Amino acid sequence: MKFLREVPPGGEGLVVLRCDHWGYNSIGVVSEDEACVVDPGLTPGEVAAMGDALREGGRRVTTVLLTHSHHDHIRGWDAFPGARVVAPAAVRDKEEGPRARILAGKARFDERLEDPAPGFRYPEVDDAFEVETTFRVGRLEVEARFLPGHSNCTSVALVPALGALLTADYLVVPGLPYCRWEAAPFERAQRELSDIVRARDVDVVVPAHNDLIEGRDAIEAAIRAELDYFAELRRVVGAHLADGAGKDELLRRCAAHMGERRGEDLGPRARQDAENARRVLAELS
Repeated sequence: MKFLREVPPGGEGLVVLRCDHWGYNSIGVVSEDEACVVDPGLTPGEVAAMGDALREGGRRVTTVLLTHSHHDHIRGWDAFPGARVVAPAAVRDKEEGPRARILAGKARFDERLEDPAPGFRYPEVDDAFEVETTFRVGRLEVEARFLPGHSNCTSVALVPALGALLTADYLVVPGLPYCRWEAAPFERAQRELSDIVRARDVDVVVPAHNDLIEGRDAIEAAIRAELDYFAELRRVVGAHLADGAGKDELLRRCAAHMGERRGEDLGPRARQDAENARRVLAELS
C-alpha cells in the first residue's frame, strides 16, 4: 500500500491510500480538526494506516461515508469509534439475501488475504439518505448523492471547495464501464456525472480503483469514453440479435468486438465486456 495523496497536520484536502489489491483507493477528506473516511480500505492494516493518517495532528474521524454495499467498499466501517456512518438508504435497506451474498463474497476474498478481518458484520448506518445529503468536515462541505447504475445502491461524493468528485466505481477504467446492475441507469449516471463536473467546476475525479483523473478535459474525455462504449455496444448487440445469434455466441462476438475496438488487452478485466453485453441484451430482449 502507498499514499497517493497526503495532508500534513493543520492542512486541508484529500488523503488517498492505494491498497494492495484491485488498485483500490481508500479516500479521506480532512479539514481543521476533523476527517471523513470514504470506503475505508480492504484489510485491517490498510484501514488502520488510513486511520492513522487521518488522525495525524489530533484530528478526529467524525464520519464514515460508504458509497455502496459491495464488500470492498464496506470493509472497515466499524473501525472508527464515535464516527457516524453515512450511506444511501438502499445500503441500509438491503434485504437479507443480498446481505448474505455480500458477506459471502467478502469471506471468499478474505481467504486470499494474509490480513483478513474476522467477525465482520454488515454496516449499521446512522444517517441514510434517499437522494442526497450534505455534511461538514471542518470547514469543508461534502455532498453525497445517490446515483445508481454501477449497482442499485451506488452514490458519489462531491467536495466543492476542493473541486473534487469521488466517483466510487464509475470511471475506474474509462472505456470499460463496470456495470454491475443495469446498463441504462449506468448511462444516466454518466450523464449526471458530466452535469456535475460542468456545473460545479470539478477538476479532479477520485474513483474507487486505479488512477485519479485530473483536469476538466481529461474528466470529460473519460465520461465520453463510457458513453461512447455503451452506444457502440448497443449497436453491435442489436446487430447480432437481428442476425439471430444465440445468446452465448452473441456475448462472445460483442466482447471480442469491444476488445478490438479498445485496442488494448486488459486480460481478465475484459470479461466485463461480456457482462456489459449481457445487460444490454437483457434490455433489448
